[in-house]
Amino acid sequence: MGERVKGRAALVTGAGRGIGRAVALTLAREGADVLVNEKEERALEKVYQELKEEARGGKVARFAADVSDEKQVNAMMDYLLAEFGKINIVVNNAAVTIPRPALTYTTDFWDETIRTNLYSSYFTCLRAAREMISRGEKGSFINFSSIGAQKPHRQLMAYDTSKGALDSFTRALALELAPFDITVNAVAPASILGANVRPMDPKVAQRREPVDFATPVTREGEPQDVANLVLFLASPEASFITGQIIAVDGGLSVQARPVTMAPLEITPQNIHEVYFKDKKEIKVGINNE
Repeated sequence: MGERVKGRAALVTGAGRGIGRAVALTLAREGADVLVNEKEERALEKVYQELKEEARGGKVARFAADVSDEKQVNAMMDYLLAEFGKINIVVNNAAVTIPRPALTYTTDFWDETIRTNLYSSYFTCLRAAREMISRGEKGSFINFSSIGAQKPHRQLMAYDTSKGALDSFTRALALELAPFDITVNAVAPASILGANVRPMDPKVAQRREPVDFATPVTREGEPQDVANLVLFLASPEASFITGQIIAVDGGLSVQARPVTMAPLEITPQNIHEVYFKDKKEIKVGINNE
């Protein structure tokens, strides 16, 4: 680990577990001041204690808030500014994902999903942008989208709608804030180990047969895979990247038909037998003949 975000102050919402936790710990290890947010007090306290152990030079703080409520978001921002004196990085990870057939929806259910998944990013980004511009600070906003914004899931109409709107929000805000050296991007994770993706049987995973995986990349995604991208987008190295929606999904979003429908004839397991068997080995190097 290095110091890629040293001197920057970050907010990570929904940081109590999974991807949010990995993002918060990664930013702290890279020198940022990090405030973690979560509604559930026990999960918040646990990740806060981890942060204190993992932080490399930066301050750490915690704040329990429902980010779908603008007053609670403003109170959290006030606290963050009092603790850190500035804000440079906002990671909007908090979201709700509740499967439900569209015909059984209620207005309250729809409102809860849209407010948590969309309005929360509006609240945090706009408040942070105003604070950053008034202080002359540069920074990065990273929202959490989903491949469901482009390819909807069955029984997740409200969730997918919120993520589609979030993509548009990300692009539009990126244009507004670009002159102030504030980038706005989104990451779209899928097939990442967590609440909705369970670890595979180790014997199955060891075989690495393409048919055993939902993704073209034959391994399970880890929260750290997403955290690595967030770290890059939050760092000065990504200062010329804005308005982008970047998938972290092992190739799932570019796959028209899964392996179960279109079996691979050449795999890592049989390529030498079916392709290289009768071919002369070619060695690449200087003066090769």
